[in-house]
Order: sequence, then C-alpha cells, then structure tokens
Amino acid sequence: MTAQGVPGTHGGNREALARRAGCRPGDLLDFSANINPLGMPLSGQEALGQAMQALADYPDPDCTALRAVVGDVLAVAPECVLAGNGAEQLIWWLPRLVQAGRVVVTAPCYLDHWRAASAWGLKVLPVDQHTRTDFEVDLPALAAMAVGGDLVWLGHPNNPTGRLLDLDALAAAAAARPDVWWALDEAFIDFVDGAASGVELGLDNVVVVRSLTKFFAMPGLRLGYAVLAPDLAAAGRRLLPAWSVSTPAQRVGAALLADSGLVEFTARTRRLIRTQRASLAAGLRRLGARVVDGSANYLLWRLPASAPPGAEVADVLLRRKHIAVRTCEDYRGLDARWLRVAVRTPAENQRLLAALAAVLGTGDGADIAGDLSESRGEA
Repeated sequence: MTAQGVPGTHGGNREALARRAGCRPGDLLDFSANINPLGMPLSGQEALGQAMQALADYPDPDCTALRAVVGDVLAVAPECVLAGNGAEQLIWWLPRLVQAGRVVVTAPCYLDHWRAASAWGLKVLPVDQHTRTDFEVDLPALAAMAVGGDLVWLGHPNNPTGRLLDLDALAAAAAARPDVWWALDEAFIDFVDGAASGVELGLDNVVVVRSLTKFFAMPGLRLGYAVLAPDLAAAGRRLLPAWSVSTPAQRVGAALLADSGLVEFTARTRRLIRTQRASLAAGLRRLGARVVDGSANYLLWRLPASAPPGAEVADVLLRRKHIAVRTCEDYRGLDARWLRVAVRTPAENQRLLAALAAVLGTGDGADIAGDLSESRGEA
C-alpha cells in the first residue's frame, strides 16, 4: 500500500523490469503479467495489418461493428455493450457512471478497483477475506453490509487469488439488494473451463467488465468492454471521451471474436492452462509453498517460513535469472511472503521452478546465497 492507503502499481512493465535485470526486454521471462502464452491468433494479426490503412480516418466513436460481434458472442443486444480503451478505462469510469456513493471491495482484490474509487474521491470499504478459506467471498455477508448506492466490485475470477464466485449466491444477493450495484471483473474468465459469466444473470444492477487483452495476448493494443443495462450503456457512451477505442483495436477485436477458429483456440488455451496450472502448483508445493487453489491463468502462493521475504526472492530471480514475478505486499490482506506467477508453457514453468529451487536452497543455490545477502542489505 502507498503512504496514502491506496494500492500501488501493476506488474508487467517489461522495459523497466529489463533495466533492473540488466538484460534486453526480449530476454526477460515475465511471470508478473498474466498473458496467454499462445499469443495472438493469426486473424488478429491480419486485422491489425489491414487496419493500418485506415489510420488517416477517425475511429468509429460508437464501436458499432465491435459491439455487434460482442453481442453475437454473448447473446446480448449490441445496445448493452460499452467498449473501452481496455477494461481499465471502464473500471475507472464506472463509479462515476453509476454515481456510486461508496465503493466496496473485497480484499485482496485488483488494485484499480480501489484506486479508481479513490480518484473520484469516494470512500472505499475493504472487506477482508480469510486465508483459512483461500479467500472465498461471502456474498450473503456483502449483501447484508452494503448500503443503497454502493458499488460492490468482485473478481470472477479474482485477481490475485484466482477464485471464482458462486454465481447462484451472487444472483440471490443482487436480487435481494436492487439498490446496490454489483460489478464483476471478468478479465480472466476466458481462461477458465466451464465458468459461467455474470452476463447470464441478466440483472440490471449487475455490470460485467471483460478484457480482450489477456486472452488474446495484446495488452499493448488496449481493448475491453462492459455488458450492462441498455440505458446505462448509452449513458456510458455519452460519458466516455470520444474515440476512446482506436480503429486497430476495434478491428482486431471484432476479427478475433468472429474468427471461425475461436472455439479451437479457446480449447487449446484452456487445456494448456489447466494442465500447466496443476503442474506448476505441484512444483511450488514441493518447494514448501502454500498455493491457493484458483481457476485462472495465474497462481497466488506464499513462500515457506524458512524462505527470505518475497521482495528479496523476486529481486534475485530478476537480476540473476532474468525472471520477473509479482510481489504482493501492496495487496491488502497479503503480507510480504505472498507472490503471484502466471501460468506459462511447460518449459518456461520448469525454468521458473528450477530458479526458485536455487533461490530457496532446495536446489543448486550456492551462487544465489550472496545475492540474497546483498538484497537484504539493500532493503
């Protein structure tokens, strides 16, 4: 947390990480950003190339074609879709759009649910989840403590825990409290086998925000959307700055979602994440870590008591092994021993586990001991 109590910054800044590691950005193995290791499908790459020819024209401010494709994929009316410059833009503007009186966040949670509320001068009420239940969210308790006009943010799956919500419990809570806004951040739901979406609830006080950048490996392009009641979506289009979504982002997003190979790409991605998440979790447990049983393409885990603090481990991994992991001390409810890592390819995951074994002294760690001492001295 920062000195003001507002959560800090994000992982995934490859250029800055590479400077700290003393290597080229392309030589950095980044486990701090949760991006699809399969990369962008060919249809998106082709659409990106074709969009270059339209850069002399302003983008469609209404994102008409993109919203139509999203509507087809999710079986909702295009009028219910609000496109944004990444899900991030929608997260930041949603408190203003719904005129929230207060923002409720579960803890730990995605940092910008909190930061966006603070930027609008809104009171933030963090509701701590418990490590003994692997941070399972108690939705009836949230419904009981919320007050009218609250905006309640929920991750589905949650970042950083990877835990899914009980959507039946959410439907009951949202129906019982129609005076409360329930916002679901589904940025990583496409990675999850068989996960139901909050879109399927069809409740006007439930807003679902989704990202295309993680699953389609294009965070540099910035594209996300929200599904919400049509009158609220229309108000959102009036509220957001004109041309928020660039022409390349609109065309790539539409091409990817309309791609005839999307079902096969999704199946390949989920199969890779499912098998490698289990393998990586088992490897971390063999090193003595406590691993949260999440469902997303990342794992939250806690270093064993005998290990150095997370910042020291992360620093040595970065400088000596050119591997970046996400430290989690800036998440409310997590101490300095918690780390988060993406699920990547088998070879990359094994490289991470081997490096961790060396750092933690369970493998060939002779060359690492001095660096750990140096990190402690710098702290």
